[in-house]
Amino acid sequence: MKFEASPIAKSQPYQRIELPFGNYFLLDNYFVMEVHEGEHIDTEKVAVLIESLITHYGSRKKLAYIANRINNYSIDPILWSYFDAEDNILVAASIISYRESTAMSATLEKELASISIKRASNLDEAVEWISTLKELN
Repeated sequence: MKFEASPIAKSQPYQRIELPFGNYFLLDNYFVMEVHEGEHIDTEKVAVLIESLITHYGSRKKLAYIANRINNYSIDPILWSYFDAEDNILVAASIISYRESTAMSATLEKELASISIKRASNLDEAVEWISTLKELN
């Protein structure tokens, strides 16, 4: 389910940001990313995203990230090893998988990540997990 069609989007204020490779939605302690079909996420695109997040939230804010994988795209899984919860704006992530291939990729990404990652099957599950994170409370 796309974020903007979800009950969460209807019940919480958010800001939509459009980037050339996808859209993301800024909320208080987390953001939801929906990457466009066929994109490949690499270091340059992550740098654009992080710069945009820092512009909005500032460099001291700690955030969780929800990857709402509604489209097929690829990501360099080694990127997750660059995120250190002590030195970065991102402290945790949830990957929502709607297909078996996405679930398998999420398993690999979880193994490589230096931050907490939870695999989820829908937005509600991801947001519920984020609400329990001590790093954000």
